[in-house]
Amino acid sequence: MKVALTKGTLLVPPTYFALAHAGAMPEREWRVFTLAARVSDPSVTLPIHEAAPGALSPALPLRVASQARGLGAMRRAVSSWGPDVIHQHQATWSLPAVGAARETGVPLVVTLHGGDAYPRLGRGLGAAWNARNRRAAFEGATRLLAVSRYLADVALRAGADPARLSVHYQGVDTKWWTPSPGLSPGARPDLVPEGDHDLAAEGADSPEVPIALFVGALSRLKGVDDLVRASSSLVERRPHRLVLVGDGPLAPSLRASAPAHVTLTGPLARERVREWMRRARILALPTKPTQGRQEAAGLVLLEAQACGVPVVAYRTGGTPEMTAPGASLLTGERTPDALARAIDEALAWSDEERADRAAACRAWVDAERSLRGSVDQLRAVYDELTGSSLRGCRAASDE
Repeated sequence: MKVALTKGTLLVPPTYFALAHAGAMPEREWRVFTLAARVSDPSVTLPIHEAAPGALSPALPLRVASQARGLGAMRRAVSSWGPDVIHQHQATWSLPAVGAARETGVPLVVTLHGGDAYPRLGRGLGAAWNARNRRAAFEGATRLLAVSRYLADVALRAGADPARLSVHYQGVDTKWWTPSPGLSPGARPDLVPEGDHDLAAEGADSPEVPIALFVGALSRLKGVDDLVRASSSLVERRPHRLVLVGDGPLAPSLRASAPAHVTLTGPLARERVREWMRRARILALPTKPTQGRQEAAGLVLLEAQACGVPVVAYRTGGTPEMTAPGASLLTGERTPDALARAIDEALAWSDEERADRAAACRAWVDAERSLRGSVDQLRAVYDELTGSSLRGCRAASDE
């Protein structure tokens, strides 16, 4: 079976989710089609076809012109390859995939990831473009997949056909996202792993000071401003370090004004993120509603819990679907004060309680949100759709 993975642009890192299922299904033949790609991880070996490399240009006129020219070229490239299934990630920029599915008559799967599922957000050309692509995806998809029950409900309110919509949790690789080798979930090594001088230089070799970790975009949507305020109000009576991994619009102001206990690492490779997770006492991700949107899922929540790290988060959007019941902490009051209380509670856990919660987080992700289970579900979707497609072709030829 040939599967065409399609996406507007592909940046790896951080966009591993679009490729994860392909890597776990080697019995299929895969090819990625995109307007433009920037892949710096050498472990990514899937063939990638770029229809318009200029679509990632920092110069707006060149970027827009490349995008406009690339839409048709991408559609033609997908059709020419002759896939058995087309799988589009994100309804935005879905027009080439929709057109190729119409031309070839093969099934089209569209995975909704967040803002692409909402009714029109905001005004202007960007909002209009997103709305146009969303309508095309909703009408043209053989199957719509939402990454959470919350997002599926958003899509239904935006006009998605319930008969063609289902929830497909993306899942994480629990064989890769693990606690430190040789340690049970929740156990804490006394020293930085041998040779890990970067972590030592950043202060991770101080196990007596627990680490609260954040991984993601440094933005108000992700609640980083609330997190820094909450941590700062707490640090004198509950000593800890706050480590912020990532980049985003709040990065310049945070670098200029962050308190001494806050470390900004910038963007890191997945291996470095995993090392920080293995050192952390908790992961905090206080994503909050912003401009009509809420967190759709949050794979970093699953990655941390798979590493045996309990999560502290706001109860927002699909976040509750990504946290181990009774083991991680969610607060319905989305304020810095409420967040500080939740972090305080988590940092006060005894080593035994923290280890129990860590083991429960790990077990829940492995049983309920693993990449293994997600792949099995997606494989069944592909097989069902291609079987239906073949039966339809045979029926048409018999008439």
